[in-house]
Amino acid sequence: MAQTLPKIVSPKGIAVYPWLNRPDTKFSEDGDFKVTLKVDAAEASPLIQKLDDIISDYQQQQSKVDPKMSRYNVTQPYEEEMDDQGNLTGNYLFKFKQKAKIHTKDGRTIDMKVALVDASRTPTTVIVGGGSEIKIAATVFPYAMNTNKTIGLSLRPNAVQILSLVSNQSNVVSMFDDEDGFKTETAPAANENYSSPELETAADF
Repeated sequence: MAQTLPKIVSPKGIAVYPWLNRPDTKFSEDGDFKVTLKVDAAEASPLIQKLDDIISDYQQQQSKVDPKMSRYNVTQPYEEEMDDQGNLTGNYLFKFKQKAKIHTKDGRTIDMKVALVDASRTPTTVIVGGGSEIKIAATVFPYAMNTNKTIGLSLRPNAVQILSLVSNQSNVVSMFDDEDGFKTETAPAANENYSSPELETAADF
């Protein structure tokens, strides 16, 4: 029977260095969709507890098969934020990352996407810039690494809900003056019958 992986929905937070519209290919030819989510400590507490419980349960289960895993170091996908002077800011940073392409054992390649929706869960293709306020629906993948004797969690984003948008295009767009002509609200609607597993995840918000 296939393992059922935990699902989470993050609290509201601020996007730090987001790569959600296209993958970052600096360290991988296939690229990765990724974002760090900055969340106030009080708001982050329930998610931290849930992730701690998931990793604790996973370590206990794995230790029944391989007792030495009970002594493995735990690496969580979050950390307390520090300012440039090394002082705690009162925020936590959660790291989310999803490979842009999955290569299966039978030779297939699956293109992955992160669905983007607005505050009312309507699909959108806006450019998400750093500083945007977002929530993230993700799948939690526990893992164990025998090479460095660690157990950890990977947070793989399925969908992002944009609550307040900061676009990287804002400064460039401000160079234009308003003109008569095409307006977004008059554009033809996208295919309303389109669906995908990523968009279905948006129902979690």
